[in-house]
Amino acid sequence: MPSTNPNTLYLAGMLAGLTFLLAGSIGTAGAETGSIAIENSWARATPAGAKVAAGYLTVKNGGDEPDRLVSASTEFAGKTEIHTMNMVDGMMQMRPVKDGLAVPARGSVALEPNSYHLMFMDLAKPLAEGDTVAGQLTFERAGSVPVEFKVMGIGAPGPDAETHHQHHHH
Repeated sequence: MPSTNPNTLYLAGMLAGLTFLLAGSIGTAGAETGSIAIENSWARATPAGAKVAAGYLTVKNGGDEPDRLVSASTEFAGKTEIHTMNMVDGMMQMRPVKDGLAVPARGSVALEPNSYHLMFMDLAKPLAEGDTVAGQLTFERAGSVPVEFKVMGIGAPGPDAETHHQHHHH
């Protein structure tokens, strides 16, 4: 005889709801889990033989509580770290962010070139322009959020650049 334990039914309902929510978010340009939304996620293509790449995105926190991006992982890199770039004595230095990246309540944080970014290390294969690669971001409160990075050209300034640079005069 099947169990009619209310906890089992509740859990089954929760799982069905989660499955529905996850299925609904696949194929969008960003991802949203709870109060965290990921927008404009992209990475630069890498030359053949490159073992590192950088990823960029905007984290928006629609909630009333601050959150913190604590880690990231991808299927295509052996290790992914959150890095920051700072000018130190006139030299650009890149280093891992030790305690994660704070995302203010009702605010956002941009990971962009020459600032905070994700560092993909020990790449399984080069990132090719036009590809889409998947990863996971882990937040202190929101937990794990799936993300897809659109791979742009090697020197790409970002996903919006095509729209801003239409006025080339030769």
